[in-house]
Amino acid sequence: MRLLITRPEPDATRTAEALAALGHEALVSPSLAVTLLPDVPLPRGRFQALIATSANALRALASHHERAMVLDLPIFTVGDQSTRQAQEAGFANAVSAEGAVDELVAMVSSRLKPEGGPILYLAGETQAGDPAGQLEAAGFAVQTWVLYQTEPVVRLSPEATLALRSGHIDGVLLYSRKSATAFALALRGGRLSPLPENTAIYCISEAAAEPVRRHARGPVLVAERPDGAHLFALLTAPEG
Repeated sequence: MRLLITRPEPDATRTAEALAALGHEALVSPSLAVTLLPDVPLPRGRFQALIATSANALRALASHHERAMVLDLPIFTVGDQSTRQAQEAGFANAVSAEGAVDELVAMVSSRLKPEGGPILYLAGETQAGDPAGQLEAAGFAVQTWVLYQTEPVVRLSPEATLALRSGHIDGVLLYSRKSATAFALALRGGRLSPLPENTAIYCISEAAAEPVRRHARGPVLVAERPDGAHLFALLTAPEG
């Protein structure tokens, strides 16, 4: 299959390499540009734990001059990729919720108590979900530390545009609602909507599928669980 990868770098290239190992041809055209903010000061306080919903925040933390001040704390992440990134950043106690924001909030609520102290949320400038709000509703104090920002890419690459317009893309992989929303904007801006009937859209979650359904004439498929392994499983699953 010839597949379009829309997630930001460096994850896009890693995904393309994994797909190539499975025999697929991957075309990379990120719909989001990520800027890390490794110089934003660490919020002051005595935190009991950290949470993270994106590997990008952990990449920014990995080069932050104050990271040693939080590495001895437990960190709860939304998925396995973020957990691996946390371990690469130096965290010894990193735990994956193996799901989405709701699963992360449930895990933190079951393992921590509000009276244990505030939680530090490693985040982007904008967030697709609201783990801080959900935890605050459960009685926790949450401080958000913004470590990266994203901007939508207005146009897909010329190669991706030509391939989509000519029907030479078998499927598009969408890893987040934010990248899906940016991809939908790029489709409209490039006059590529609706996509050809032979182009399927593979989505990591229903939240990622929602922004692109109106742009699809082919199937829109949603992973059984919101992680990369289950997203890849869609590529071999029978349709219908």
